Amino acid sequence: MTTERMPTFFAPAERADRDTILQQARAFMETHCDKLMHAVPIMILVVNGQRQAIFANTTCLDLFGLKPEDALGMRPGDLFGCVHSRETEGGCGTTEYCTNCGAVRAMLAGLAGTRAHQQCRMLRQDAGHTEALELDVTVDPYELEGEQFAVLSIKDVSHEARRRVLERLFFHDVLNVVGGVRGLAEVLRGEAPESLGRISGILFESLDYLADEILSQKDLIAAENNELQPRPADLRALEFLLETGDAFAKGPAAKGVTVAVAPEARDFALRADPLLLRRVVGNMIKNAIEASRPGQTVLLGCRVEDGEGVFWVRNEAVMPREVRLQIFNRSFSTKGQGRGLGTYSILLITERYLRGRAEFSSRKGEGTVFRVVLPLA
Repeated sequence: MTTERMPTFFAPAERADRDTILQQARAFMETHCDKLMHAVPIMILVVNGQRQAIFANTTCLDLFGLKPEDALGMRPGDLFGCVHSRETEGGCGTTEYCTNCGAVRAMLAGLAGTRAHQQCRMLRQDAGHTEALELDVTVDPYELEGEQFAVLSIKDVSHEARRRVLERLFFHDVLNVVGGVRGLAEVLRGEAPESLGRISGILFESLDYLADEILSQKDLIAAENNELQPRPADLRALEFLLETGDAFAKGPAAKGVTVAVAPEARDFALRADPLLLRRVVGNMIKNAIEASRPGQTVLLGCRVEDGEGVFWVRNEAVMPREVRLQIFNRSFSTKGQGRGLGTYSILLITERYLRGRAEFSSRKGEGTVFRVVLPLA
């Protein structure tokens, strides 16, 4: 069934012969599982005890431009063109580099009867070029006619990994630049002649607003990736609301819209991360300002209702029904493509990190009201 014993630095090097591979492949085809797996839009490989493919689904075959029979007997490193797969006679899984390969470790676990999930980082050769791959590999044990096999579900997450690195570099570098320019603007504001005093003040406030916008996007991405670490503190609701409202009332987005705290607002104590709460309430205020016309008023409020703390923001506009039905959906926006993270971030941060809930209503005669309901201190 297999070739004679070969040297290896990690996983067994021996391979099944062609006849055995074909027999295993036919036995698998007779289960009709292949029809289901061909419909799956991620790469699926079924490997035998020697980690050789007896089945590859259409997604996998199309990626490498192979026919079904061409993939039979190949190991994952052979299929992907791993740069180390030709360094030893045994190939994929048998080099020193393979000791750190998540795909090989997951396959060995699966063939031992245990479900496994690993990340695999690989350099591959493609048309004479070397490229980096990052794969998400899940392996499930599978028994057929008394033999142990493993089913590999493989997802290429290279683009996601690259995006995260670029995001971190972007936010780090841009925030450094904005911070430096903001510092210069602060010096200019203190030393500028009277004729430039107003302009230097607007410049400083605009840079302050820009830095806050960049930080808001940075926090949203971290929130989606479960990377935010809340730092709760004791807060007074009314003081917090006054400070947050004042910052947005003076911002460049206000454009003639009045931002005011409602007379019925009442103070209460709560414990929450002040920066994350400012992201949430600030987004509610910003959205309300953008929905308002010059001369209209955005009202802010806070109070205790049924043993919970509530922050609310009201503007005079009324949402159309089709907007109300999608308001918290990610990337939905009335402002055009590429927008729509504001209301989504309100929901995400409130529920996942502030342990509360987000609500809204929009009716004629009342306008639109966004609310976040939070546990009290």
